Amino acid sequence: MTGGASGAVVNLLDISGFIYRAFFALPRLTFNAQEVGALYGFCNAMLKMGKIFPEAMFIAAFDGRRSNLKRNELAGGSQYKANRKEAPEELIAQIPLIKEAADYFGFTSVSIHGYEADDIIASYVKKLKNKYIINIISSDKDLLQLIDIPNYINIYDPMKQKYITPDDIFAKFGVRNPLLILDLLALTGDSSDNIKGVPGIGPKTAATLINEFGSLDNLARNLDKLPHRKKYDSLKENINMAFDARELVRLRDELDIPFEYKTSVRGDFKEFFNRFEFKALSKNV
Repeated sequence: MTGGASGAVVNLLDISGFIYRAFFALPRLTFNAQEVGALYGFCNAMLKMGKIFPEAMFIAAFDGRRSNLKRNELAGGSQYKANRKEAPEELIAQIPLIKEAADYFGFTSVSIHGYEADDIIASYVKKLKNKYIINIISSDKDLLQLIDIPNYINIYDPMKQKYITPDDIFAKFGVRNPLLILDLLALTGDSSDNIKGVPGIGPKTAATLINEFGSLDNLARNLDKLPHRKKYDSLKENINMAFDARELVRLRDELDIPFEYKTSVRGDFKEFFNRFEFKALSKNV
């Protein structure tokens, strides 16, 4: 295989997407006065993932608490995701159970204080690329910058139930190279994470500029070539905002994380599912 990748598969799971979706999208489910809806949704989703990706290693990446994130120390970091509410206590209380379920699935669970699941996934990609076939299982757009299809780094969107292609990236961002997504978001900002970009620079203008100049750094070196227009004058005056935004959007791939390959083997779920009376899941197993 090109890039030196073996036939072994490592699946990197963005757990927050699964459990938030289960908690907010599914009907509330309780057992002995404790909410277990996110646990049920997670287990149901993971049974499906096991059928889609048999004979693979699964690494389950968990978010750190937002109040302790290292990004909060960066310029503008104090406002990072300030537009989002903290996770409900009813969801937080289910995290230990979800990690226990991950053990039953044979997953390797990883959480690092001060960092998000995205950073953990990016660090594993950097560590394992060219050695394994890597599937990132997530619907998070921030992870799209990690795609490297020729070298077997793929993203499977569990919501769309498909692999993301270069055409999908172009349709969403207007660029074909996943590496350019970071510079694109640096210009536009990211309202979902409360990251401010350059005033007056929207997605279409940002894509045009990044495609023309190739990178944010090269654009910054050639600002004098831009015509005098209101939006370009704003860019010249606020280029530092783009670099600050890029630091917030950039995934931290330098985390020191241990790794030993082992195929995830599912344990006996009968006792675990029966404990919460997950009868439908027991039948699926």
